Amino acid sequence: MSGMISRLKTASLGDTLVRRFPPLYSAFRQQLRTFDDSDIAGRQALQAQLIQETLAGAARLRGYAALKGAQLHDYPVLTKERLRSVPREYMSRSGLLSTAAATSGSSGVPLSLKRSFSSVVFEQAVLDHVAALAGADFRRDRVAVLRGGAVKDPSDRDPPYWRPESGGRVLNFSVAHLNAATAVAFIEALEAFSPKVMWVYPSALEMLVACFERDGRHMQVPVILSSSEVLSDELRAKAESLFGACVVDYYGQAERVSFAYALKAGAYRFLPAYGRVELHAVEGEDKSRFRMIATNLRNRAQPLIRYDTGDIAIVPGDASAASLNEVILGCRTFARIEGRESDYLLAPDGSRLIGMNHIPRSIDGLLQMQLRQTEPDRVLVLAVPDGQPSDVLKAAIAARMQARLPDTMRIEIRFCDAIEREKSGKMPLVVRAKDIGTSITDAADAGSLKFMGVL
Repeated sequence: MSGMISRLKTASLGDTLVRRFPPLYSAFRQQLRTFDDSDIAGRQALQAQLIQETLAGAARLRGYAALKGAQLHDYPVLTKERLRSVPREYMSRSGLLSTAAATSGSSGVPLSLKRSFSSVVFEQAVLDHVAALAGADFRRDRVAVLRGGAVKDPSDRDPPYWRPESGGRVLNFSVAHLNAATAVAFIEALEAFSPKVMWVYPSALEMLVACFERDGRHMQVPVILSSSEVLSDELRAKAESLFGACVVDYYGQAERVSFAYALKAGAYRFLPAYGRVELHAVEGEDKSRFRMIATNLRNRAQPLIRYDTGDIAIVPGDASAASLNEVILGCRTFARIEGRESDYLLAPDGSRLIGMNHIPRSIDGLLQMQLRQTEPDRVLVLAVPDGQPSDVLKAAIAARMQARLPDTMRIEIRFCDAIEREKSGKMPLVVRAKDIGTSITDAADAGSLKFMGVL
C-alpha cells in the first residue's frame, strides 16, 4: 500500500487522488480557516479536541500503552534516539493507506518514519493555505520548483536542467545543476515560463539572486515559497526587491510535529491545527531561546507525543506565560527558529560556535559558501566566487572566519565552481563530522567538485 501511494503521489493525477483527495482536502482547508478566524480561547478549545483524539489513538501503540488515560503533560519527552532505537513501538501495525518517510539525518540521527494517508493530504492543505495567505493558488498557478527533486542524472551536465510536470503548469528544476556557469540558462527558462510562484530551497534562491544582481536583472514573481534550509533576512530582502515578491518562509520537519511560517522577516507563526508546541526556556544568559517540544496532531500511523525537535524558537526573553501561550497558538509572532542542529561548529574545547550564518553575508564577490569541519581544530571553507578567485576575496573570507572562531582552530579556504549538494538536494551551510569524533570526506577528494585553485 505504501508503494502504491508513493507512485500515485508522482503520477499526473496525484494532486487529486492523494495530496488533494477531495473529501479530506476540503475539510482540512476549512479547519485551517476556522483556526485562523478563532480567538485564543477558540483555538485552544479546537486544539484540545485534536490532542485528545491523538492521545486516544496513541494509547493503542506499545510505546504509549502504559500511559492510557494520561494527559499530555504526563507523557515523557520522546527523543530522536529513543524513536530510532524502537521505531515500531510508536507505529501503527496497520499499513493500510500509509506511506514511508524518513529524515535526512542532518542531526546525525536518521529516522525511519510512517505517515498516514490523511496526514499527506493535510500537509498539502497546509502548504496551499499558507500560499493563499501570500496571494497564490498553489493548485492552479504556474509554479517553478527549485528544490531537491531528481529531475535528471547529476552527471548529465547538458541542458535542459528542468522538466515540465502537471500538464506544463509546473516546471521542476534540477538544483544539482545550478551554479554560476549554468545560472543564465536557469534564468532564461524562468523568464520564459513566467511563474507566479517559485518554491525554493534558500541555497538555490541565493544563487539565483546573486546572478540576477551580477547581471542587473529583475523579474516579477509574485510569491516565493521557501523552506528546508535557513532563510536569512538579507536574502529575503534581496528576493523581495529583485522579484517584487511576497517571500513566505516555512518551517517543518520530516517527523511532522510542528509547522511555522512567516510572511515577513522576524514574524513567524505556529499553526496550532498542525501540532501542539511546548516552549521550554534554555538555560543560559540569553533568555530568548526556547527549546521546542511538539506533538503531531494529524498522523495516526505514527503519533509522536512530546517529541524533542532539537530546534530552538527565538521569542522575546521577557515574554510572560500568557504571551508564550499566544505564541504557541499562533496569535502572536516570534522572531525565528534556529538550530536545525547543523548550524554550529564545535570548538576543540567542546563549546558550540553559533552564528555561522553571519559569515557569508555581504562579502563582495562571493556567491556561496559552505563550512566543513573535518577535524576538531580544522575548518575547510568552500567558496564559490563571482568570477575569478582573488586574494582580496580570500582575505575577506578569512577575516570573517577569524572573527568567529578561536585561534585554536585552523582555517583553509578553497574556491570551487559549485558545492556538492546532499542527496535530498539541500546544501547546508555547515557540515560537521558527527561529534567531531571521526573525519568527514575532505572536499579536495570529492570528484564532483571542480576546484578553481587554492589561494
